[in-house]
Amino acid sequence: MFSKQKLFHCLLVLLFWSSSAIPGQTQDLSFLSDSVSYLWPTNASPYLSSTFGETRSAHLHSGIDIRTWGREGYEVYATRDGIVHRIGISPNGYGKVIYLKHDDGSFSVYAHLHRFEPELRAYADSVRLQDYRFEIDRVIEGENFRFNRGDIIGYTGSTGVGPPHLHFELRTPDFKPFNPLLTNLSVADNLPPVFNGLAVEVLHPETLHFKEYRRVQPQSNQTGITDFGTIKTSEPIGLAVNVHDRANRTPNVYAVYELMTIADGDTLFHSKADRFGFGESQMMFLDRSYPILAATRRGYQRLFVVNGNRLPLYKSIKNRGVLALDAGIHKIDIIAKDIYGNESRATVNVEFENDISDLNISSVPAYPYHNFRQAGKRSQGHPNSAKPAPSYFITESVTGGPSANGDRRYIFTDRSNPESAGKTLIPGRKSTLPSINNRAWMDIPADALYDTLSVTMTYNTTGDIPAIRFSPNRLPVNRPLDITMILPESHRNLNGLGLYSYDEFRNRYVFIPSRIENGILKATINEFAELRIRQDQIAPWIGTPKISLDVDDGYVVHLPVTDTDSGIDYRRSEITVNGNPGIIEFDRDKKILIYYHPEFKPGTGTHQISATVYDRSGNRNTRLFTISHP
Repeated sequence: MFSKQKLFHCLLVLLFWSSSAIPGQTQDLSFLSDSVSYLWPTNASPYLSSTFGETRSAHLHSGIDIRTWGREGYEVYATRDGIVHRIGISPNGYGKVIYLKHDDGSFSVYAHLHRFEPELRAYADSVRLQDYRFEIDRVIEGENFRFNRGDIIGYTGSTGVGPPHLHFELRTPDFKPFNPLLTNLSVADNLPPVFNGLAVEVLHPETLHFKEYRRVQPQSNQTGITDFGTIKTSEPIGLAVNVHDRANRTPNVYAVYELMTIADGDTLFHSKADRFGFGESQMMFLDRSYPILAATRRGYQRLFVVNGNRLPLYKSIKNRGVLALDAGIHKIDIIAKDIYGNESRATVNVEFENDISDLNISSVPAYPYHNFRQAGKRSQGHPNSAKPAPSYFITESVTGGPSANGDRRYIFTDRSNPESAGKTLIPGRKSTLPSINNRAWMDIPADALYDTLSVTMTYNTTGDIPAIRFSPNRLPVNRPLDITMILPESHRNLNGLGLYSYDEFRNRYVFIPSRIENGILKATINEFAELRIRQDQIAPWIGTPKISLDVDDGYVVHLPVTDTDSGIDYRRSEITVNGNPGIIEFDRDKKILIYYHPEFKPGTGTHQISATVYDRSGNRNTRLFTISHP
């Protein structure tokens, strides 16, 4: 259907991406027979900037990212014969994306594209021009856009989240992402992974709830083995590692493919980053040490498995990976491998001050222990607890190495406040968590929690600023939570009110979309986080527009915009050129609104540009410009 010039691409394939033996498969990937072969999907480069299973802000990375040298417009090829199943355009996530369905029912995904190939782009334009909307997400298999292996289907870009690169995924027939490097696709890599740090999560000796963590820096690295020295404990612990992989001729660092923990010759933990489902991707918060991730943004990978973690990465687990051994010093070996078998080892000696080897470890709570007060009474604690554990706190110790700087303590305890109320929430049950004054409450769906959670919610006003606080705080959930707040009388007639989460580690506010009717605010939140009501009365800033030649020789108008509080509302914003409306796209990273119309061809002379830009609190700024071109 689409005849393309393929000679240059074929030469690249012969030079850089010749087929190699499949490094490994799982039973879930049985459709990958020896005859299944994939084409490297772009002529941009043979190098990766990210690999499968890496830590992202709210999920595991579900594909590989291919470097495009900070540029846009490289060709993107169909990796196999297929039909376009779905297309999407958005300022978030994948940006402009193509989902290609292959004859065996599996899929390939091409994301962050600058544009689609001409016929597919014309179809997308025809849909968007009906109401000049930016975003679409449409299954179009019935339109019969078919491509052969090697056909150009689009061009690399930076739409959605992130700088210029090609995000490429492979998915099973049931739409589950799997590691593309499990196929014939490969990169040059004979370098072993590198251990950067070790974390020790101390667990309560009876309930196994999280108590605190300590970070440990390497003591030495001799003969290829990273030595983390000796740590002492009288309680069960779980280990987590900060480790990255490398590849030849590139400065990028990647997630490792395989991790193992061996205690005194006995394998306690073994994982491989082969595949996962989208319903499991957000369990990254459980696979990583979430207390460390929330505080430092560093993705320490746990070498033990907590409740609620259903990721299919774990091949062998004993005692959930938790270390609870007899008194004395035990040698712990940690092995990290990339997908090509390049291997690194780390070792740590753990000295148990008493014998806890008879501890029955069948599950590890996902959330920390918490004592709370409910209706003025001291609770009896977690229903499975033998005795109350200490108040929830995190003590971060950085030990070893030249960067050691002592302890930093983050306290997360109930504030002494008469408007605090607590409740034990059980996964699998719908529940409501109210404040004691009933001025705020949260509805928790049955499948929202990873595990049983005892939590306190406080609604109060500080300096006339309504706020909700949770203790424990900064906890991940499996599904969004619905929050309702009754605003104080002093706030009911104020314009520009909005809900924000407060990040105490970085001292910043993040806007949460909400709606206010009759003095009641409703919103959904994605974690237990401190919430505050703030007023935004500042309209967005609008810069001078510029008519630009796009990489495909078409013309667009770039309009610089900024809003530091609630952010730009691109859906409400409007731009006209000489009175003609167009599709208004938004590049969040570059902070520009983009006027696009396939028939926009500015001639020589002046052009009248009208821009009305809204923020998400409803503030508006309107400006008129007369600009010359060229």
